[in-house]
Amino acid sequence: MGEYIEVGKITSAHAFSGEAKIQSWCDTPGFLLRFGVFYLDEEGKNPLAVEKMRVAGNLVIASFEGIESEEQVSKLKNRVLYAKKQDAGLGEGVYFVGDMLGLPVFDVATGEKYGVLSDIFNNGASDVYVVKTDTIEKNGKNREVMVPNVPAFVKKADLAEGVFVAPIEGMF
Repeated sequence: MGEYIEVGKITSAHAFSGEAKIQSWCDTPGFLLRFGVFYLDEEGKNPLAVEKMRVAGNLVIASFEGIESEEQVSKLKNRVLYAKKQDAGLGEGVYFVGDMLGLPVFDVATGEKYGVLSDIFNNGASDVYVVKTDTIEKNGKNREVMVPNVPAFVKKADLAEGVFVAPIEGMF
C-alpha cells in the first residue's frame, strides 16, 4: 500500500498548445479532475502541476505547467501518471482496489476465516469480490468464491480488520 497510485497514461498531444490526452485507469475519467498534480514516478519525485483539465468522452485533456508545445507532450507519450492517494478525497469506507487485495475474508456471524480477497471486478450491476480459499480443487488450484459486493453479502470492509461477509448456504 504505497503512497501513490497509477491513475492513467498520456497517450498523445491534443493540440499544438501543449495539451495532453490522458487515458484514465480509474472508474471514470472524471475521477482525475480531483487532482491538481500528477507524478511521472511512484515516488512523487517528478511532479506535473495541472493548469487545466477536462473530460472529453472517455479521455481527459490536460495542460500542465511548463508544457507548452506538441513536441514537449510527445516526449511524455506513453508515460504512466501517478497520483497521491491522500489527494483523492475518498469517502469514509471507500478504498482503492489495490489496497484491499490480500485482505482476509471472515464470516461476520462466526468469525471463521474463509480466505483472502484476491481480485475485485465489476459485472455491470456491482463489484464482485473474488475470495481465494485454502481449499484445493481437483485441478490443484485454490478454490475461488465470488461474492457480490452488495449489502446482503458484504457487511463490512476495513483495511485494518479485513472483509466480513454473510454468505448463503453452500457459498463457501
